[in-house]
Amino acid sequence: MPHPPTEEAHRLGATLQGLGANPDFGAPGFRILVFAPVGRTAELAKQALGRAGFACTVCAAMDEFCAAFREGAGAALLVEEALSSAASVRLLVDALTEQPVWSDCPVQVFVANSEKPSPPLATLARLCAGRSVLLLDRPVTPGSLISVMRAALQNRARQYALRDLLAQYDEARAEADSANRAKGEFLSVMSHELRTPLNAIGGYTELIEMGIRGPVTPEQRTDLERIRMSQKHLLGLVNEVLNYTKLETGTVEYDIADVPVREAFASAEALVMPQARAKGLELVIGETERAMAVRADADKLRQILVNLLTNAVKFTHPKGRIYLDCEREGECICFTVRDTGIGIPEDRLAAVFEPFVQVRSDLTRTQEGTGLGLAISRQLARGMGGNLVVVSAPGVGSTFTLKLPA
Repeated sequence: MPHPPTEEAHRLGATLQGLGANPDFGAPGFRILVFAPVGRTAELAKQALGRAGFACTVCAAMDEFCAAFREGAGAALLVEEALSSAASVRLLVDALTEQPVWSDCPVQVFVANSEKPSPPLATLARLCAGRSVLLLDRPVTPGSLISVMRAALQNRARQYALRDLLAQYDEARAEADSANRAKGEFLSVMSHELRTPLNAIGGYTELIEMGIRGPVTPEQRTDLERIRMSQKHLLGLVNEVLNYTKLETGTVEYDIADVPVREAFASAEALVMPQARAKGLELVIGETERAMAVRADADKLRQILVNLLTNAVKFTHPKGRIYLDCEREGECICFTVRDTGIGIPEDRLAAVFEPFVQVRSDLTRTQEGTGLGLAISRQLARGMGGNLVVVSAPGVGSTFTLKLPA
């Protein structure tokens, strides 16, 4: 059963119909090329079409016809005698196949018997299958000729409309790409500029704590610790933005190798376990085969796992559980990070990997982060030939699955 047309399809169809509804058939782009080397056929056809308001150009030879066709035409009219040899058929086929992607100029060939075409015409039909090349029986009345060519030019008008839409799309895409590059460059520059003063804040805080500037009271040490924590938090946010801009600009390099799964688990556990314990959560690490390995960049795999586990810690209530496990699935290794946290509403699942998106703004505003962790993780996963997906339900928890080549 065919799928119903989408809203975009309806809109595109309406646009095409609107643009091609009232074409000017006398305009140069709608000229009809006529090649009929039989008596006065070409002249009579030109007269009949001219009286109906069509612009026509009569060609005296096939090479002249094909040259004019390449310059641009609304439709073409030929008779069987114009295609009596394999050479003439080849010239026409070459001209037809050299058209732009959007173009399929209608070609009407009037023949003695369309059901039993001559060998050259049969070759033309075979080589041009799928194109707007029609074999029509003759004789034909002036009224029928005008009707056929009007229908052909209406088809051509829709092609021109599609060409214009494609040009608008390419222009809009180029503008969007330029704006995206400017955004990435801005974020990258700002990130670098912010790192310098933040590192200086951290350095001077350590110097004061060491007593180099004089004795430090307990109250001052408490304040300095808060300053250092804030500095690390801001530096982490800046680093996230910088990492994201590198992914967006395609400047991230991957050092792909065989990474033992046990080592990846151990490094991620060491970084996240203190956070889980501080919040009263149980972190359960699954057992893996000693020889199990995954094709990945070790640092980026660890970054993804830490991002997923840190997210789980943020959104799981105290006394909850977080599970890290993996299993082999065909030629892939599937890592899963499952929690018993607040979960994600179904209508927000599609946006969970979008950059700068806070899926639960009522909760995440109290948590640290830029909303880039999951966006970065998925792009890193895809950069290593894998993918990252999620299944979740409010009040039940979330399960993130990272699939990478084994």
